[in-house]
Amino acid sequence: MFNHRTVAVLLRLLHLPCSRLVTSVPGLKRIAAFFVAMFQLFGALLFDWPTRPDGPDLDMSKFELVWQDEFNDGALDLNKWGGHYVYGIDDVQIRDTAYWQMDQVSFDDDNLIITCEYKDGKAGLNYYSCGIDTSPLHNFISKDNGYEQTYGYFEMRAKFPKGDGFNPAFWLLCEGMFEGNTSGVNGCEIDVFETKTDPSDTSKRWKDSVYHTVHVGSYDENHLQEVQGHFYTNNPTEEYNTYGLEWNKDEYIFYINGVESARTSFAGPCQVPLYLIISLGVDGHVKREQLPAQFVVDYVRAYQYKQ
Repeated sequence: MFNHRTVAVLLRLLHLPCSRLVTSVPGLKRIAAFFVAMFQLFGALLFDWPTRPDGPDLDMSKFELVWQDEFNDGALDLNKWGGHYVYGIDDVQIRDTAYWQMDQVSFDDDNLIITCEYKDGKAGLNYYSCGIDTSPLHNFISKDNGYEQTYGYFEMRAKFPKGDGFNPAFWLLCEGMFEGNTSGVNGCEIDVFETKTDPSDTSKRWKDSVYHTVHVGSYDENHLQEVQGHFYTNNPTEEYNTYGLEWNKDEYIFYINGVESARTSFAGPCQVPLYLIISLGVDGHVKREQLPAQFVVDYVRAYQYKQ
């Protein structure tokens, strides 16, 4: 029986996104490029290897910018953001193996920075990190602030922390995800990107790659998910890359640096507003000698389809 992962890869094979390579070079080079692309896709199917995004280019002409944070003000805009699993400026909450607190959010050179440290903080000598979101329910000022949106295109430009055990992520969520519905129509979690954290994996098979996932059915026994696969980025700890999600009534389409990496209509798609989340997860593979480590975000933008 095929699982969701297998089906997703088979759909990519049938869709043949490698046509970008095949049509871009002549003669023998076209044939070689075709077999390289097919080798990557079968490697993804059989061994879960990452592949290079090679689908169609993102068409920005159909979108208009409706919300953004360029992080140019040198401080967190509390009309837009609140703590994710952090319930106030002075709150601290355990997430995996790190405590999340707003002290870990800073700004430099027009970038938002979430720093993971091992230090003597509000929860004593521990690992510290953070996550923030645009949920009106989590905002520090009032429930009328924050930001939610149904459909459109969402994009982040960022650099990742160096080392093992870090999971920088850009994702969308709503309270309907917690209701236990196995359909995503009334709520879901969409991970525009996450990274593998196990050093045995990140140093080899999944190094310099991200993956996309759609979750539905809450996080209990009703939970269902579809991982779209792992995709290479361009030296993500040293260079900025863009990570995007196009979401409409028919499907989700994922992009890396403006090139389609995957698409799915798994369990939905969602038809209610979702809010945005930036987070730096930390697990037991982190090493103190790698710290401090920083997740650097240049911007987050949301676009709607033009009428």
